[in-house]
This record gives sequence, structure tokens and C-alpha cells, in this order.
Amino acid sequence: MRRVQARARRPGGAVWWLGPLIGLALGMCALIGFGGLIGLKPLNSAVTGAPPTARVITITPSPVIPTPTLAPEQIAPTLVIASPTPTGLYINGSAIVAGTGSSLRLRSDPGLQSTTLKTVDDGTRLKILEGPRSADDLVWWRLEDAADGAQGWAAERFLTPATTP
Repeated sequence: MRRVQARARRPGGAVWWLGPLIGLALGMCALIGFGGLIGLKPLNSAVTGAPPTARVITITPSPVIPTPTLAPEQIAPTLVIASPTPTGLYINGSAIVAGTGSSLRLRSDPGLQSTTLKTVDDGTRLKILEGPRSADDLVWWRLEDAADGAQGWAAERFLTPATTP
């Protein structure tokens, strides 16, 4: 006697693969429908029917316009204006003693407590060597008397700027 072996069968019979295949087809249809809904277009332009458009770019060079330059002999000479002579009291300028009532003291250093080196009468012209410096609430200048070369410090309030050399 022959033995008949029983074959194990899967549930659903011979068409077990049909369920996943239908699910896959439905999923693809859903994706295509959703893509159309949000405005996706196919990658191939043949599907849409519109032929591809070629873009032609033309580059036109702009002309180079040279900047004119002047030869050295064509350049106008530069006008140099000398700076005006400073006004007031300034180093290497001159001052005239004025307003003392009699004479001005030339001192060894700026300040009322400094030693008096010489007295100079009103109207005397002095050369300004250094200054200004502040001491004892006064502004001081170091001066030179051209008559004997004596030098010393004097308060500005008794000096008037000399206008002529």
C-alpha cells in the first residue's frame, strides 16, 4: 500500500500572494493621486506634451574706453599759498612791553617768586623764545632783549604783539 503523505497547505490556498499585490497597486495609485493633488509634475516632459525649450545666452562685451591722461607738460603748475603770519604772541615773533607804568621784570623762571634778572622799559621790543607756560594764574613767555642779549620770563598781560618785524 502506498502511503499518501499529506502536504501542508497554507491558509488561503494557492492565491496567498494576491493580497499583497493588490495592496501594492492601491498604494501606488494613492501616491500618484496625492502627487497630482499637491501639484507634482512628471519628470519626463514627453508625458506633459510640452517640448523642451533651449535657452540661448548671448554675451556682448562692452567697449573699453581709455581714460585720458595728461602728459607732464600739460599739467598746470600747482599754486602754493604761503600760510599767513600768525597773530598774537608766538615763538620767534616779537612783543612790545606795554601797560606796566614804568618797566617789566624779566625773571629766571615763570612765576612771581622767581628771581628778577633785568627790568625793561615800556615800548621795548623783545624777541619771543619760548612759551606759553602757566604759573601763579598768569601766562608767561621767555623773551630776549636784542640790545644786550638778556633773557628772561615775563607775564603775557604786559606784552603786546608786534605787528611789524
